[in-house]
Amino acid sequence: MEFIRAPFYQDIIKDSDPWSFVNSNVPTAKFFAVRGIKEAVTASYAAIGLVNALALRDELFQLALANSRSFESFVLDSLCWVIAVITKRAWVDTPEEQRLAFTQTLCEDIVRHTTPCIGMITATYLIDEIAGGSKCSQFRLPWEFHYTCKTTFENVHMLHIFEAALKVIHRQLQRSAEMQHAPSGGSHTIAYERRSALHIADRVLNWAFTSSDESKVIAASFGHSKGRSGGGNTSKAGQRGSSRDSDNLDDGDGSGSAIFENEFRNRTPLFPRNWQSLLLSGEILTMFFSVYEATLSDQMHAYFSPGSTHLALQCLVQVSGIRGKDIFASADAKGSDELRAEFARVIMRNQLQMIRHVCSMDLVSEGSEDMVVATTQMIRRFIETQLEEPSSTVVANQRLHSLAFLVIGIPEAHEYFGEVSKFICMLLNSAAGILRSDMLQRVDDDFGDVDNYFVMQAFDELANAWSTVINQIREWEYLEEAAAGTNSGSNGDDKQVSNQSVLSSFTHFLVTTAYLIRSEYIQLRMLMCEDSVPSNSSRAETFSIDQGLLAKDYVVYEDQLQFFALLARLDLRTSLDRMYENLCSRCNALQEEFKSIESGTAGESYNQHTIDLLHEQTQWIVLMIGFTLCDSGTSERVLIPKPVLEYSAACSNTGQDLTVQCIMVLLKMLEFELVSPSSPLAAYGSPLLVETLFWALRRIAPVYFLLDRSDYREVSKSTITAFGSTGDGGNGSAIINGVLDLVKRTFDLWSAEEDVLQMCVSVLLALGQRTAIAREITSSPQFTPLMQYFTSNIGQFPEAIHGSIIEALALLACHSSSADHERCFSDLKTLILRSFSQVVHSSDFMARHQDARLVNQLLGGLDMMDGLLSAANFRNMDAIFGLFFEVQPLFEQLLTVYGHGDEIPCEIIQVMESAARYLDVSSLPDDEHMLRFSHCFRTLLRKYQTSAVGRSTSQSDTDIESLSKITSLISAISYLVHNEMGFAPNEASPSIPKAVADDFGETEVFGLYCVHVTADSSQLLTPNVLRIHIQLISEMAQYRMPSLIRWLPTEIWAQIMDVLLAGIDHGIYDIGHRTYEAISRLGAYVKVAGIGNAPAELRDVFSRGFKQLLSKLLQALLFSPFDVELVEYAGTALVTLGLLDPSHLQTCFQDLFAQGDSAAFAERLSSTLTKFNSDLEASDAVRGLLKTVEPIPDPIDSAELRQPLFEFLVNTRAVLRIK
Repeated sequence: MEFIRAPFYQDIIKDSDPWSFVNSNVPTAKFFAVRGIKEAVTASYAAIGLVNALALRDELFQLALANSRSFESFVLDSLCWVIAVITKRAWVDTPEEQRLAFTQTLCEDIVRHTTPCIGMITATYLIDEIAGGSKCSQFRLPWEFHYTCKTTFENVHMLHIFEAALKVIHRQLQRSAEMQHAPSGGSHTIAYERRSALHIADRVLNWAFTSSDESKVIAASFGHSKGRSGGGNTSKAGQRGSSRDSDNLDDGDGSGSAIFENEFRNRTPLFPRNWQSLLLSGEILTMFFSVYEATLSDQMHAYFSPGSTHLALQCLVQVSGIRGKDIFASADAKGSDELRAEFARVIMRNQLQMIRHVCSMDLVSEGSEDMVVATTQMIRRFIETQLEEPSSTVVANQRLHSLAFLVIGIPEAHEYFGEVSKFICMLLNSAAGILRSDMLQRVDDDFGDVDNYFVMQAFDELANAWSTVINQIREWEYLEEAAAGTNSGSNGDDKQVSNQSVLSSFTHFLVTTAYLIRSEYIQLRMLMCEDSVPSNSSRAETFSIDQGLLAKDYVVYEDQLQFFALLARLDLRTSLDRMYENLCSRCNALQEEFKSIESGTAGESYNQHTIDLLHEQTQWIVLMIGFTLCDSGTSERVLIPKPVLEYSAACSNTGQDLTVQCIMVLLKMLEFELVSPSSPLAAYGSPLLVETLFWALRRIAPVYFLLDRSDYREVSKSTITAFGSTGDGGNGSAIINGVLDLVKRTFDLWSAEEDVLQMCVSVLLALGQRTAIAREITSSPQFTPLMQYFTSNIGQFPEAIHGSIIEALALLACHSSSADHERCFSDLKTLILRSFSQVVHSSDFMARHQDARLVNQLLGGLDMMDGLLSAANFRNMDAIFGLFFEVQPLFEQLLTVYGHGDEIPCEIIQVMESAARYLDVSSLPDDEHMLRFSHCFRTLLRKYQTSAVGRSTSQSDTDIESLSKITSLISAISYLVHNEMGFAPNEASPSIPKAVADDFGETEVFGLYCVHVTADSSQLLTPNVLRIHIQLISEMAQYRMPSLIRWLPTEIWAQIMDVLLAGIDHGIYDIGHRTYEAISRLGAYVKVAGIGNAPAELRDVFSRGFKQLLSKLLQALLFSPFDVELVEYAGTALVTLGLLDPSHLQTCFQDLFAQGDSAAFAERLSSTLTKFNSDLEASDAVRGLLKTVEPIPDPIDSAELRQPLFEFLVNTRAVLRIK
């Protein structure tokens, strides 16, 4: 409304007439009038004063009480919100006695609870205001004010409000019980009151408490930790935990609009000890479960439900995860464990009742979704939290394991875990029921498939919790075994309460439940296979679409399959017997179907559908076997899992060892599937099953074939006999020869199936990583024919796998004899050169150079060259260098012809990247060869730059091919720097002649120049490009500063300054880290070595750029939400820039002083700055930089600046960050 203005309400306040709007007949006028009072108080609080503000607050509160039934609900809500805002604004200035008095007033009104309850509404808004976050009002006050409000509110005032809300919940539970035997009429009011109290409880149980821990206060001052790129679903629990407990004061989007937003709600907060009497009370904990049951009856009131039920469930999830030393603190360790045991007992008892209630429902109905998912979440929260909490009890000279503590201390523990296991089975059974019911079509239409339905999401929650239990026991077993050799002492006579006895007994329980869960999961997967295999005439089209769009099952369902493997390894004999039986039965059924096709005794449609179903089901059994028999691993060599070793060792012969038998059936299955291409059965094979079988082989073969017995204490005779070396009496050599034959047959049958062939080649690459296996392959009589087969027919296979084939062959060939290796490399070299020469040297090349077949042949040759470079090692390094020198003129010609396109230049840059990455320059025999490599690299870069400049830029800036080319170019230069620095720490190193170092420096600087002249600014600022680009700048500043100053043009330096400016305060952690590192290195060089001899234009670019960097960095450090882990690096960059231009830094601080509206503000900032300057003058790190005489100095040691830097920033941000 236009006539309402803040000054008008300032007059109202001065006249002590805040309720003058009451007589208005327009509700919106009342609403805006209340809002105007709020704006007036927050804007003019200093003029109004504490006494008048509190008086106004109290009068507004009385006004709300007097008109609680006459005001419209939105007016009343607004009035209560304004009361909360005024309370917070005056909170810091208000004496504690008056704070307590107002809190007591709220609590009394909450307990009295008229409808609507003003105290309840006001308390809810007050908690939101003081907690902060997106719901917190803008006060235009420093962070210190908000932090002080929070620390003085949370442990006393909020506790009283929470207690009052609990009393309301308790009273409404009693009234609900009474009304069950009385006529209906008050249930609507009860539901409203209950929901209001649950709102307060939910907010309190999700509160992020402050901490006296200095590191957490620092984290709170700087805000949230920004996202780390490249990560994914990695130890998330640990990240959530650290973020949750750090007094995170900023909202998730990093805007600073939510100072106290608790971004991660996946863990219960760490409550202080004074909350113990409430949160650990058995009656109160049970009350939360009771109120959930009561909210189910609220569903007759659509206005309140499902809100109250949802709130109750979220409260249950939070109380199930209560944790921390403080909340369970006691005078002695025994008392602390007793508190934890009693808490766990109450939670278990109540969760047991809830599990039984949920299991009695129709689990698959959409109305039960909230309840089912929340129940699984609270179970997972409770189990994971309890297993994280260490026990203080010591028995048999050992600290009691967390799981053993639960089993011993809580009589209901076995029953609880038993019901959880039944719940898991019921969820799987319910999902299977959907597949058998009329719901299937609707679930498929709405959710895609059953795996996306909430029942399977609930299963995933419990699977994670159950995996935690199993992994805890496995970890304890490994630690006990490791300690057994160093500790000869016994566990003592108290066997009944020892970790050994309790956990061993519990493991037997897990074995029993594992069988039931595995059975349900296998049954579900087999039914899902039936659902996924259509029986109509559109089978081929549907399968083609599905397999093309969906990711691989071993990726999508990795978590579930790992859970299955954990369960299977608890009782391998039973689980392998079941999987082996299923695998054999389906293999036999497939053979029968194929026989019926050959004999023509069955209809084609029947045979096809049955075969498709058997293939799909077999594929899933293969996945289960693959995950069970060995683990995945990339960084470490994977060994046979201990449970598999123990099972295999217990088998008396090979026939009984189902580990061996399963692997043998997988090989036989591959052999059966890979029929001759001319056979009529070839049309009925499954490329998906063949791919999955090779996936299992890639996982299993490097672990089991020709295993090294020294890696294990004991290996079963059956495993050695089946897969061991000939020297050990094993049949491993024959098995490997059989695999080579299967590889060739796969390429014959499925020559157009890229995924199948790629997986097949990945098996060869995996085998080539094992020296013993690679030597066996190269000594096999099948290797040479296989090599000739690939080199002769490579054109018949998809171009995308040419590089992988060459890499696998080159890698394997390195393990052959010298003569064989030379012959193999000669064949590969000839193949690669022929792919270029047939095109480039043809007489009509220029006339036909745009022909798609010629382009594809060239791309295939470049891909093969890239694959060969990837296989570079000490055996073939010289030969690959020679080939690179030989193809360099061909690459120049290709860049000349195809420079204005994308595909060929991009592939050439990719080859250059691999050359810089995999070729070891230090292996070259002399300086001449090193210089030749540098010249070749620089020549190709110059040709690429010449052809790329002026190319059409009409394509999208985020075009994938263009960005890929830029990232490959930057990576190539970066790898070249790494490669050279392997033998030259810096340009002044005496280990190599200066001419060589200068030449490489010129090449690397020219490469950086190429990056900037061939890409536009928008491309350079995309996150993936920016990350590696700034990393390259940092490396060049560390190793190549004289070369950069000498050769890099002034305009490129200006662009680099813009790039560094964009990296400051970036949302991606890596980009920020590398930016501050680059600034520190660049600034250290300029400060110590100077650029006085540089052109005036360049000195001006540096001066202007450093000023801009300093200004933006200071603003970010003082005002923006900032990742605390980056503060050291950013602070070091700030100090370095300050040393370069102290006058500009002083100007920036003068601007800060001018922002204050009081002398106290300026005085505090001035004293903080003065102390920081004195700390820096006394710092050894700064002195060390200023005294260094090295040509390229190291940047300031950030660790030595940590204490003064954090003290300065925290104190400054406390008054500068405004909310």
